[in-house]
Amino acid sequence: MPVTSTDKILCVDDEENILHVFRRTLGRKFDLHTANSAETALDLLREHGDFAVILSDYNMPGINGVEFLKMASALSPDSVLVMLTGNIELDVAIRTINETNIFRYMPKPCPVEVMRKVIADALAQYHLILAKQRLSQELAKKNQELASSNAKLAQKKHLLEHELEMARIVYSKVNQYGHEELDGLDHFIAAKETVGGDFLLTHTSTDKRSLYLMMGDLTGHGLQSALAVLLVAEIFDVLCSSQPSVEALAHSINEKMCLKLPTGLFCAALLVKLDFNSDEIHVWQGGMPDVYLLDAQGAVLKTLQSTNLPLGILAEQDFTGSVGCYSINEAQSLLVYSDGVTEQIGTDQTMFGCERLKNALHDIPAGSRRVDHVVAKLRAHQQLHPQIDDISLFELHLPRIRLALEHL
Repeated sequence: MPVTSTDKILCVDDEENILHVFRRTLGRKFDLHTANSAETALDLLREHGDFAVILSDYNMPGINGVEFLKMASALSPDSVLVMLTGNIELDVAIRTINETNIFRYMPKPCPVEVMRKVIADALAQYHLILAKQRLSQELAKKNQELASSNAKLAQKKHLLEHELEMARIVYSKVNQYGHEELDGLDHFIAAKETVGGDFLLTHTSTDKRSLYLMMGDLTGHGLQSALAVLLVAEIFDVLCSSQPSVEALAHSINEKMCLKLPTGLFCAALLVKLDFNSDEIHVWQGGMPDVYLLDAQGAVLKTLQSTNLPLGILAEQDFTGSVGCYSINEAQSLLVYSDGVTEQIGTDQTMFGCERLKNALHDIPAGSRRVDHVVAKLRAHQQLHPQIDDISLFELHLPRIRLALEHL
């Protein structure tokens, strides 16, 4: 802040001619106050408040300059102190500096240019003190605001952690209880984060002659996805009890999602119905990667491609769905995966891809599941690279599933 005419200066000396020099030299430029004694100067300090600069003679009757500046500093702690003296001993000078934090000494008599220079330096020091105080106050205010923001962030973090824990519980319950652990249904699900959007649901008909299966990949993560999975799981379980067609099942789930979930939340899905009365597999695919029908050695006999949009995008009146129908005897198993498998990046910066996936379906070690063998190949490709998406994979082994349902 620049020196201004509003800066107050107090000059104290018991000699009137010295005070006259101060008035002539400084009075036109600054708000100058003079006093011919320490007592009068102290009264001025009490009346007018803080002064930018206080200049005092050392040798004065009554209260000398050192004692006066000590009292003046207590009344006006930000003032810059200047001592005027004709002759001062070293021990007095040291005591003055130690006790009063004096800024400058001026000789007496003092040349006008020296006086102006000392006063200018003192005023610059005063404004430096004020600037430092302002910065300290601003810093204190910012620190207070930061502390308040940190407290709010800590509260939000606590709420988010609580929300995430709730989502984890919901998600784990769906994945734990959303399907039966049937021999012939080999599966693997690994969420990218604590809670993912991938899920697997199954429902067995009361006569044990039909098996419904749904694999879904919901957009997003966290509590929103967990609640959406819970909704879809509930709809799936209720609808399957009436043994609907796969097309009707897809239509009903889509309708409920559009009604109950926020816009923009949709679900890439695969719906499968195994009907052992007709020995047929009915498949509805919406936005999922290709599904493979495999022989006993893991060779791909047929690739089933998605022909529908994901669930939750089209309104009821616009929803259409094509369903593929295949003979159970056409293949040994059905392999389904989410795009997190093929799109996983490895340390060589390439995706795992469909070719690596198909190659991993062969040469399964004795006693191992094909799903576990594929996951091992996937992790070997991934190595230390982070998982980029939820990873889901299952194989539906048709002869084993038939036997498992017969023995339920």
